[in-house]
Amino acid sequence: VVFLFFVLLEREDLRDRLIRLLGVGQVLRSTQALDEAGRRVSRYLLMQLVVNASYGVPIGVGLWLIGVPNALLWGLLAGVLRFIPYLGPFIAALFPITLAFAIDPGWSMLAWTVALFLVLEVVSNNVLEPLLYGSSTGISSLAIIMAAIFWATLWGPIGLLLATPLTVCIVVIGRYVPQLEFLGILLGNDPVLAPEQRFYQRLVAGNHEEALEVAEDYLEAA
Repeated sequence: VVFLFFVLLEREDLRDRLIRLLGVGQVLRSTQALDEAGRRVSRYLLMQLVVNASYGVPIGVGLWLIGVPNALLWGLLAGVLRFIPYLGPFIAALFPITLAFAIDPGWSMLAWTVALFLVLEVVSNNVLEPLLYGSSTGISSLAIIMAAIFWATLWGPIGLLLATPLTVCIVVIGRYVPQLEFLGILLGNDPVLAPEQRFYQRLVAGNHEEALEVAEDYLEAA
């Protein structure tokens, strides 16, 4: 919190220093990089808010229908904790599942609660997130997992929360700074080889089936 306070307090000075670090002669490219990073992070956070709200509201309503006490609180908690990748949904589900197990003499409330979280998690991960996120982050799924591990190891839960926005900024900088281009190549989700290059590489590797698939995909896209 203290770190964030000082960053916001001196944001203009930090912006100027970052532009100077990227190169005075590249003011236009540096400004474009900062603007793109800001747009991508803002769009990602907005889409994440929509996804989490679409997850938390059904959780609250479903738990209320099932009969779990304080259902609206658990729904709100589920939506907020889902901002923490991977670990958040597990923690959000743990409390109401434990409560349902404790207060119900049978197994029906526990089974319905578990089923509710499982169904909404599957729908959110496989329908809502791919539909709403799209290319808002510009980083690959593998890079998101790698970033979560790296930043969580470095900063703990706060690093896990900030993993995706920080990685988005790093990828955008890699696209605009030639010396850091390898970061955009490694972490981004844009194709790095042209179709003809992929086709040639598959032929050199002796993989004729994949070469044929590349050619077919190219013809369909054309």
